[in-house]
Amino acid sequence: LNKILRRRNTTFLPLETDLDGIARGIVRLHDYYRFNLTDLVQEGAIVVDGARHETVGDLSVWDAFKIGVKGMNALILGSGIQILDEALAKADLEGVSTPAFVERLDIQVLRNLVKTGKTVHDQKLDQWGDRTHTHSTNLVPYNKNLAKKKKFKRARERKERKIELGNPNLPVEQKVYQFMEMCRGRELRSPAVISKLLCKYFPGHDGRFAISPLKVEVVSNRPYIVVIYDFISEEEISEVIRAASPRLRRSEMLGNGVDGAVNDQRVSETAWLSESDSPPLLTISQRIENYLNLDAMSTSSSELYQVVNYGLAGQYTTHNDAVMADKKSIQQREVFNRQAGDRMTTIMGYLSDVSAGGYTVFPVAGAVVRPVRGSLVIWWNMDRAGGYDSLVEHGGCPVLVGSKWITNKWIRSNGQMLRRPCPAYSRREIRNFRDQKMQKLQRGGFFHDP
Repeated sequence: LNKILRRRNTTFLPLETDLDGIARGIVRLHDYYRFNLTDLVQEGAIVVDGARHETVGDLSVWDAFKIGVKGMNALILGSGIQILDEALAKADLEGVSTPAFVERLDIQVLRNLVKTGKTVHDQKLDQWGDRTHTHSTNLVPYNKNLAKKKKFKRARERKERKIELGNPNLPVEQKVYQFMEMCRGRELRSPAVISKLLCKYFPGHDGRFAISPLKVEVVSNRPYIVVIYDFISEEEISEVIRAASPRLRRSEMLGNGVDGAVNDQRVSETAWLSESDSPPLLTISQRIENYLNLDAMSTSSSELYQVVNYGLAGQYTTHNDAVMADKKSIQQREVFNRQAGDRMTTIMGYLSDVSAGGYTVFPVAGAVVRPVRGSLVIWWNMDRAGGYDSLVEHGGCPVLVGSKWITNKWIRSNGQMLRRPCPAYSRREIRNFRDQKMQKLQRGGFFHDP
């Protein structure tokens, strides 16, 4: 045992927290993608859209129960209980086998655990609703008497009727529902809106790409979101990942009450790099400046490159990139923020393809972006006059199969004074911008380039 414990310092054996995270991740994946749990518990396989993804071995009854319980402890109650039900069905056929170091369990203990879990599920569903960013349940209670309540009848039909795009003030429960539907690949926009999207070739602002313009796909007109293909080369991708890998650390939350916190709303690892840390990043920054007419050098006009890796079930729940829009935010007191201004533009580069899952979804705008290695996704968090656009709230869907690498470059507003219009709002208007429903202060017009 001592030999194994010593090896932990050199070979990075998984800790209990790692195993717990994997278990929660599996439950989260089912919560989002609704794959067949019988295949998972009986055969150790995940089947999605006809594709079968095998694990290294079948799950034991004990494995399945541990996974379900960890999911329930993380308040992923609906999927957690469904996994427990599947484990119980397997136990009825095979009995309950436990690891040698675990006290044997009687099957009745497991039945009681499932029964208790369903009671807790129904209590939370009745008190909190079916889901927020921090919990999820089924739409209907297990208890038949409770299910007779009016609010649980035709629950899914009501969710469908409430689908609304373009309204940033949607209730959290409805916004999360739309986000998850889009993560599964569903298109919520009307054919009339989709018909106005297009692909084009854009030579860049300074003409350097006139001979070989890059392909640009407009994935949303309002807010304006585009994908630029083949912007980052294979060599640049490899070098950036190589430079970032040893610096990766668990990603932290940012915002009121959660600054520096680590939780399952954001499951990834992050590294920060400047242009001096990796020569290709200097080339990419210069390319951004020439192509997009934005001052992109780190520390002065933009932030460092944020390189992020999302592994199994890695995700980021919906959020806005602008850090100073909330007048109560602690970010208002950061010296860099006050000098550099807010995150005017988000430039997200995909450093990998993703086998399944991992979309970037805008639940208020209705836009979905699928990762394509070497491409950039660009959207504007601020309007031409320095106000905010709350329609760009977005999130990263859980990675179902594979690994997702991205890099973010946030362009700050004050550094663009010689390239973009100056702010037209008063400081009081800017501080209160988020409080105005449907952005009634909006008068600056929105960017529509490239």
